[in-house]
Amino acid sequence: MTPSDDMDPRRLLAASLTRPLTVAEQAVVDAWEADSAEAREEIARTREVWLAMGLAAEDPAVRVMRRSARHEARLERRDSQARYMTRGGAAVTLVLSLAAALIVGVVLTTQPQVQTYVAPRHEPARLTLADGSHVVLSPGGRLTTRFTHGARDVILETGDGFFEVTHDKHRPFAVAASGRILTVLGTRFNIAGGRTLTVSLVQGSLRVSQPGAPSVLLVPGQRYIGASGVGGVARAGDVKSDAAWTDGRVALTNVSLDEAAERLSRASGRRVELTDPALARLRLSGSLRVDRMDDVGAALEALLPVRARSTAEGDLIVSPAARSSASG
Repeated sequence: MTPSDDMDPRRLLAASLTRPLTVAEQAVVDAWEADSAEAREEIARTREVWLAMGLAAEDPAVRVMRRSARHEARLERRDSQARYMTRGGAAVTLVLSLAAALIVGVVLTTQPQVQTYVAPRHEPARLTLADGSHVVLSPGGRLTTRFTHGARDVILETGDGFFEVTHDKHRPFAVAASGRILTVLGTRFNIAGGRTLTVSLVQGSLRVSQPGAPSVLLVPGQRYIGASGVGGVARAGDVKSDAAWTDGRVALTNVSLDEAAERLSRASGRRVELTDPALARLRLSGSLRVDRMDDVGAALEALLPVRARSTAEGDLIVSPAARSSASG
């Protein structure tokens, strides 16, 4: 890593999650923040999501936000203790108490709306969020929303999600998934996790940010593909097919059997297991319904030299097809 990489402001911002920055490092981040409105927005949104996720306890900005929240929560206690031993002191105390009640009321009404959603184990959940946005959450998936008067933050903790975001120019909509932050104003997009994060943009615009890597701006018809680690790329693709799981189908185009097994598992909430590592090299295309794993197994047997067996729990075990005795 070159010295310039060591002092990249995005890498330093990510590093501040786990350790205090040196004076020189903080100066680089401060200079980046002062350089442009886009940098300030990226830093602010990153810290907001860290706060929502309970991260960055040592981050100075997060400490200030938490201290401010504690300070506001104690307003009524401090003001109720204010006593002025002068003529009209009772009236002054009453005015202060009323003012404190008003301030506390504002603080309480502007507290974040936090809600967690969990999809059933074997079927997707169709959600309507507090802002009117719609989400289809894959079987067993879990997401948490944190909405305030100025921001809409969502954490996709597990599973895949298809989002139809209600437009609100005053409240950006941000999704934290697999170490990335997806920021939108109004759009339709699909998030698929697993070994590789794939974000497919159907409509609108979407920016994918990650500490330590340049932001990627997607246009409709593009996928963001990011493996574990830092960075990702945008590529054109059939993004509508990526969301077929919301209708109970998995659309496959020349994919390896191990990738197909992972996608089928995520879409159905059932385990699809390959018993032989050599099977991973097989490739297939097609559109498979995931309502019944018996039907999935029959389709795999028709397309590939495999044998598929359903278990009592509804999972699917895929093995190499038995060789014909005549071949010996």
